Amino acid sequence: MNYSLICMDIDGTLVNSDSYVPSEVVVALKKISDKDIKLALVSGRYPSGVRLIEKQIGVNCIKASYAGGYIFDEDKCFYSKNLNLETALQVYDIARKNSGDCWFFCGENWFVTEMNDSVEKECFNVKARPEIVSIDKFNDICESKKMSPNKALVTGKNYIVKKISDEIKSYNLDIQLGYSSDIYLEVIPLGINKGMALEKICEINNINIENIIAFGDQDLDIPMIEKAGIGIAMGNAVDELKRVAKYITKTNNDAGIAYALEKILKII
Repeated sequence: MNYSLICMDIDGTLVNSDSYVPSEVVVALKKISDKDIKLALVSGRYPSGVRLIEKQIGVNCIKASYAGGYIFDEDKCFYSKNLNLETALQVYDIARKNSGDCWFFCGENWFVTEMNDSVEKECFNVKARPEIVSIDKFNDICESKKMSPNKALVTGKNYIVKKISDEIKSYNLDIQLGYSSDIYLEVIPLGINKGMALEKICEINNINIENIIAFGDQDLDIPMIEKAGIGIAMGNAVDELKRVAKYITKTNNDAGIAYALEKILKII
């Protein structure tokens, strides 16, 4: 099989527990790029956080943020889909009522209503800072600029996030929910998922989806793993993803991507 694209989730997959791409993986991906195989980063992160990882790799990548709701390369956006603003604000109200936090991501912009430890941790991970606004100010900004979020992210202690998820589901809103970790609940537009992102990337780059190798570790990655020609679960992946993957590699802390690529593509 002639593979044309290596598609990777970032957190828990490409980066290790310290949020860095292991040196073995960087070397493997540069060898892949030298073979004219494209690389794609498909993540729940917002664009600045995806670009940060691209810089660590040192190779130009196709990039998709918000689980595929915002696809871009360099500074050009090829595809964007947004939540209904009223729905996003309802999610915020549910999160805050249950002692959770809710952040909003609109294209290249990140909005929070307060700074706290969770926000500071994300700032460290993505090397960027959000705009701090009241929820009323956020509403005013969206209405004046005629924009709405690509994604809302609910965070808090894991049992709180689970409670918020259950309540959101009870309203039958026109959205999709997925966990990127046990404390991060991703709220994205209906129809958006990483499998759809793979199809869009293939369409934009004239690539056959059967010629893709994809790596992931969480629930959000399952559609991507199922769509790709070869879907690979990290050793640290959730059980649901391992069940649908074709192969299981080593963990993200053990350079699992490099290990799998060396086995499949015989790169040395």
